[in-house]
Amino acid sequence: MSHLSDLETVLIWEGGINNERIRELLDVKVVWASRLIAELEKKLGSKARRSSSHAPLQLVKPAGYVSNSPDEYLRVLRSNKQDNVNLLVEDARFDLSNVSPDLFSVLFQAIKHQKGVEINYRSMNYPEGTKRLIFPHAFVRVPRRWHVRAWCAERQDYRDFTLGRIAEAAQVEKIFDDVRKKDKKWHSILNIKVIPHPKLSKPQQEMIAQEYFPGRNHMKLKVRECLAPYVVQDLRIAVDEDRQPPPEYQLLANNVRDTAVLFGN
Repeated sequence: MSHLSDLETVLIWEGGINNERIRELLDVKVVWASRLIAELEKKLGSKARRSSSHAPLQLVKPAGYVSNSPDEYLRVLRSNKQDNVNLLVEDARFDLSNVSPDLFSVLFQAIKHQKGVEINYRSMNYPEGTKRLIFPHAFVRVPRRWHVRAWCAERQDYRDFTLGRIAEAAQVEKIFDDVRKKDKKWHSILNIKVIPHPKLSKPQQEMIAQEYFPGRNHMKLKVRECLAPYVVQDLRIAVDEDRQPPPEYQLLANNVRDTAVLFGN
């Protein structure tokens, strides 16, 4: 752990932290836990306080923290090996990515030095794989898997390649200068306005708005054009109000005219 920052995360999401909780998290002695809680109190200043030197450190409301996801809190808990701590939160997400360090490092070095990579790439049309020469410029982590964004010499265009479908990879000495700079869809940013699906009832729309963007009737997502389909798929955002109705779709991109070409509508 980066002790103070992780303890601060626990404090934010649990509302308070004491000597015993620090000992649970870090497996340290009482004296060391006391030192840490004193350092944390000093770091936070007016954001947290204790009623006495032996009382729990608690957040002062409002604390000035802005966050809508406890994922960082989950990361802190998962970094600890004690089952009694991890039982506080059950992570039911499954990571379906299958990436070898050897493959990742070959692609990383190619990205760093703007060099090409010869790959054997499997696809639905060619499940046994075909040879490709690609010039990668960025890794992309989507919810279920890893991709690499690259110029494909065969297609003469930029493509996304799923790392789990790359059977073989070997770096070559060919160089593509400014490979990322020339990827127009990478640099083009879409502003997707998301609203509750209009075909929901008014009470349902209000419920969805409160769930996803409390205090507002919409949210705006700034997304790279080439990555927008992944975001839309993962969040199950409809782009066609009539063809993608509730209950399967509860959100709608209401500036669909701006993204019609991208999403094939």
